[in-house]
Amino acid sequence: MKKFSYWGEKMNLEENITTTLEQKFSSSSYPLSQAKAGAEVWVVGFAEKEGTNRLLGMGLIPSRKLKIVNAQPSGSVMIAIQDQRMGIGADMANKILVSDKQLINQEENLMTNTTRIYLREMVSGTVGRVLGYEKTMRGYKSKLLSMGLTPRTEFMVIRVAPLGDPVEIKVRDFHLSLRKQEADTLIVEIVNS
Repeated sequence: MKKFSYWGEKMNLEENITTTLEQKFSSSSYPLSQAKAGAEVWVVGFAEKEGTNRLLGMGLIPSRKLKIVNAQPSGSVMIAIQDQRMGIGADMANKILVSDKQLINQEENLMTNTTRIYLREMVSGTVGRVLGYEKTMRGYKSKLLSMGLTPRTEFMVIRVAPLGDPVEIKVRDFHLSLRKQEADTLIVEIVNS
């Protein structure tokens, strides 16, 4: 009989990173591997940068609500994000930090206190930061998230076409070309360097 293995699972988990996580993060957050079956939790962040882009691409973004479908004693979990189910191995589940309470979205508070600037209005060479997404253009949000344009991500403007379409930016050592509608979906700020 073949054993079902979860994504990111290692057969011999010798290290227990729970103590280091408690030192690094507040007591309100804990590793996903410690969540109980049937619980609803919210993603807070990640303990390590390794594998973060892959997790973000899978929809595990901060403030995302997760339902724990199944939890194994080894730390492996089966989660549900809306109608999608996914198995995560104990090693990877230890790196995903969750909370029982939904955290107040700090980006929304920032957006209300910030003057709106469009990405296409930024000058080439300017460093910016993603604050959030325009609520009226939700169709582009998932595409932008899959490109790595998550809240608090910094980017550099490479080139802006004369009419603002397209805008070329550099994010995490990748060059992206955004159409005007995609660029206008982002709520950004200029980073003072």
